[in-house]
Amino acid sequence: MKIPAGIDDFLSQGLYVRLRDRVLSEPMRYGSKSNRQTDPYGHLKWSPIHDASENLADLSGKLNSVGQVFVDTWDIIKGKLGGDYKLVRFYSNSYGYGMDGYFHTDSHVEGDVTVIIFICDEWDPDWAGELVAMDAKIGSIYALPVPNRAVVIPSNMLHAARAVSRKCRKLRTTLMYKARRTRTPSFEKLSDWLVKHGALDFEHQHGSLHDHLCRVYQLLEPRAELSTAFAGGLHSIYGTNAYQRQLIDPNDVKRGMVADVFGKDAEDLAYFFSIIDRPKCLDHEVNYVVEVALRREGFTLIGPAALKKLQLIEAANLADQDALGKWPILKEIWHGKK
Repeated sequence: MKIPAGIDDFLSQGLYVRLRDRVLSEPMRYGSKSNRQTDPYGHLKWSPIHDASENLADLSGKLNSVGQVFVDTWDIIKGKLGGDYKLVRFYSNSYGYGMDGYFHTDSHVEGDVTVIIFICDEWDPDWAGELVAMDAKIGSIYALPVPNRAVVIPSNMLHAARAVSRKCRKLRTTLMYKARRTRTPSFEKLSDWLVKHGALDFEHQHGSLHDHLCRVYQLLEPRAELSTAFAGGLHSIYGTNAYQRQLIDPNDVKRGMVADVFGKDAEDLAYFFSIIDRPKCLDHEVNYVVEVALRREGFTLIGPAALKKLQLIEAANLADQDALGKWPILKEIWHGKK
């Protein structure tokens, strides 16, 4: 499919009617904002599953709990996109007279896709409510709400829902499926494991614990061996001195289960990371063997090779949180000066 695209009769009539009736029967909550920086008011929204603007996890498995009609629609979307995509957001918006939409992007990642399905049984052009999308190369796209019409745009394209007119006595309702391309097998393995073990339900500084760990893994993947990248993607599953929530209890059985999936080297590094007084103890030069103070187990000796891996993991962790500035050694390591 060439993107952006507008597609009428997007679904079979029977599937569309099932989808329309289900979406319009769902309760909406007021206050969601299309752009948190510029939207002072908000609009109506229904979001039955995990919803975060930059979510990385595949949520398609969670659609089963919402309804088969949404699974069937996702299957159609994947087929029309013509590629291997993961569902990362799913929700519905509604606007009534007096509610405005404001320009925003859904993702900063090139290649992410947003599919917008208009949900209505009729629409008069005088009711307004157009979707407006803007691109420097192709100009502006305007799409009027039409039953069973879909608009597919890059998620990083600026777009907004225009307000409905005074004549409009109905809600302007859309259903959104937002997708990313499948990434490396190792990334998907880590992501699926973290979802399975509940990391989407743990909050972190910028979204969920799942997303933070996956972003750290992505930062490490091109510059470290796989075991180190996996360790970065697991670095706080046991909690740390700064992040004290535990996704996994670090007992011998659970540690063994993690090692079975990701390898003993990765699990050992993640465990060491969870018990050291970091970042302070890692912001030092490495000389042969460095003594590292352990928070819960007294003292141990960690060889320089392992310590360098822990430093790289910490640097990636801090880089993801924009917190490298006050750790000069770790900053130099991250920028390749050490």
